[in-house]
Amino acid sequence: MQSDRSRLRELEIRVANPQHWSAGEHEINVENLRQLRFQLADQLKKLHQQT
Repeated sequence: MQSDRSRLRELEIRVANPQHWSAGEHEINVENLRQLRFQLADQLKKLHQQT
């Protein structure tokens, strides 16, 4: 399984180059990127609360 960092980078590249994807695939990539960023921010927030 890909690390969060590599998955984030892959999605950022996909979203930055929408010409390589259908409109539907681009929307999915944008949504997946949004969700991953939210998930990572939430994990970071929880880590900071523990310290």
